[in-house]
Amino acid sequence: MDSAAINPEDRPTKIDVKSLTKRFGDLLVLNDISFNVAQGEFLAIVGPTGCGKTTFLNCLSKLMPTSAGDIFVDGEVADPKKHNISFVFQEPTCLPWRTVRRNVAYGMEIKRYPKEKINQRVDYMLDLVGLTDTQDLYPNQVSASMVQRITVARAFAMDPDLLLMDEPYGQLDIKLRYYLEDELIKLWQTLKSTVIFVTHNIEEAVYVAERVLVLSNKPTKIKAEVKVDLPRPRKLIDPEFVALRKQVTDLIQWW
Repeated sequence: MDSAAINPEDRPTKIDVKSLTKRFGDLLVLNDISFNVAQGEFLAIVGPTGCGKTTFLNCLSKLMPTSAGDIFVDGEVADPKKHNISFVFQEPTCLPWRTVRRNVAYGMEIKRYPKEKINQRVDYMLDLVGLTDTQDLYPNQVSASMVQRITVARAFAMDPDLLLMDEPYGQLDIKLRYYLEDELIKLWQTLKSTVIFVTHNIEEAVYVAERVLVLSNKPTKIKAEVKVDLPRPRKLIDPEFVALRKQVTDLIQWW
């Protein structure tokens, strides 16, 4: 059975966030946040504007130190030197001097994977995301959707312990965004990665995730957890989808 079809509660815990707290001087931004993410789970996080979602991701990725608490991967304190924590930022981060192929390979080169393994993995990822025919082009020679696919392929190519995504499709038009969201879901189902997806778009969160965490305003805590037990592909006009979207919207509106 596809592990993505198994209830997250029945999968082993992959990520354990314990008492995550972040202060900037006297300003308390993240207030003792704790939650688990199951192996291969797709978790979305939403919250009111200015609640600290980017700070939250920066702490999870170890780009920023926490004031208290920590994140654990398979029971061990997360360590970028040991664990693969991949980050897809809101703005595309392709390296313009590298071809599509060499952009996808970049993270594995940094981690000093064997050359043969890099080539095999890049071939596999390029095929999965439909970039094989454009692998020798440069980012400025391909479309916006391809640039975003390069970024996502590079992150998944690392076989990450945790993949963090910070509104990766927020800059794209609606039609293109839904197309890439469907591609992302197929990638996740195929590669069985553990994903935390942060977005301002409530409809997007309900569309992609198995579970949605709703953050409060600062000092930020987890206000609620909403399970999204809907079949895929999901339909935006499905009454159950509409009800879940309204539930999450109401939780954010009434913080």
